[in-house]
Amino acid sequence: MSSCLFSYNLGTLIDRRAKDIITRARVARLATVDCYNQPYVIPVVFVFDGAYFFIPLDRKTKTVTPGELRRVKNIEKNAQVALIIDKYTEAWEKLWFIMIMGQAGIIENKDQIALLKEIHKMLITKYPQYKSLGMGESCIKIQPLKVTSWKNAMDTVQHQ
Repeated sequence: MSSCLFSYNLGTLIDRRAKDIITRARVARLATVDCYNQPYVIPVVFVFDGAYFFIPLDRKTKTVTPGELRRVKNIEKNAQVALIIDKYTEAWEKLWFIMIMGQAGIIENKDQIALLKEIHKMLITKYPQYKSLGMGESCIKIQPLKVTSWKNAMDTVQHQ
């Protein structure tokens, strides 16, 4: 089984094919690190505007407020994150992933209302559930710094 690994810094833009895969992906995994350097990984929904990734801190039922979420506390202490977008299938020749290493921050409604409204529009387009759910008062913004992608060299990366 032949495979390909590509890694590049974001001084080089994410290519068109990778952008298409990223845009179509329905879920990603966000990795943060706590104050004890322990990893914390959760599945997330996201949108990508061509430059930044946005992860909503939405109105789905949670046991704590958005500001008390572990991912938020971790980002406040260490802004370095990873976002993994992947495809798993039993046909291993069709496996692929894109890993985005980046710098994260929290955007709050009081600071950037117009930006949050634009993000909400993008979320509704990708995930119609947000039309009735609402986005919430804040979101995570990730500035990509490095992108690594892998796929089987015998197959082309196509998101299905």
